[in-house]
Amino acid sequence: MPQLSWIFLSILAAFIWSVVSILDKYIISKLVDRPIVPVIIMGTIGLFSSAAIFFILGFEPLSTANILLAIIAGIFYVLTVFLYFHAAKIEEISKVVPLFYLTPLFILIIAALFLGEIFTPIKYLGIVLLVIGAILVSSSKLSFNFGKAFWLMVFASVVLAVNQVITKYLLGFADFWTIFGYMRIGAFVALIPSIVINIESFKSIYKEKGLKPFGFITASESLTLLALLSITLAAVTGFITLVNALSSVQSFFVLLLTVVISIFYPQILKEEIQRSTVIIKVIAIAIMFTGVILVS
Repeated sequence: MPQLSWIFLSILAAFIWSVVSILDKYIISKLVDRPIVPVIIMGTIGLFSSAAIFFILGFEPLSTANILLAIIAGIFYVLTVFLYFHAAKIEEISKVVPLFYLTPLFILIIAALFLGEIFTPIKYLGIVLLVIGAILVSSSKLSFNFGKAFWLMVFASVVLAVNQVITKYLLGFADFWTIFGYMRIGAFVALIPSIVINIESFKSIYKEKGLKPFGFITASESLTLLALLSITLAAVTGFITLVNALSSVQSFFVLLLTVVISIFYPQILKEEIQRSTVIIKVIAIAIMFTGVILVS
């Protein structure tokens, strides 16, 4: 039962993140032109959720060193998002997003070194297949420019991998609510300078478009926190290497949702899928699901 639990939670997190990706694309293209605004709102919601956890459930005791480590993990998550948005500014999004799927490979290495997570060759093959399939599904062009954006995303993937490994390590000392709460505090702390700098941006968005952008952003970032909670819960019973690898199926859900919305709600999102890429994506999906079977 525990095995089925972490598999389900990992895939659930991937599905929620795919919904968030669609929402964020709509928000950035239609409502807000400054990506930092949604990130700030996410951090603020995270702080409120941390306070709710503290007052309703309380935090389990943690050493000062582990509290600092949890806060650092939260800061690392925000750094990951910053690096991603910076890369997206200077490179096509179709070339940026697939590079996030390098994260499971970095987790594989870091978790083996620091957590002792060692698997059979079959599971390693599954992880590699998941990464390859995710990159192929997410890419509209099978080429990468090894410029600044590429290296920013490599760094972002490493930072996210460290965040995930720290999370798994800390779950050995306290329950997931406590770790989740402290990490959200760290994320908000990292965003304080940006909040101060971008106060005028919030005012101008409200004057131009009212509360609609903030409603969509709040929904998106609330779902983001739900996905983070799901992946943290999965990490309680599952190996973080395998949990993160399974979350790569997000790219399949993004593709599925994009196609459905483009057909039935083109006013919200419209993407043309060229025939030349359909075969590649079908093959990529087959590769991914082969990887899922091997990993689980």
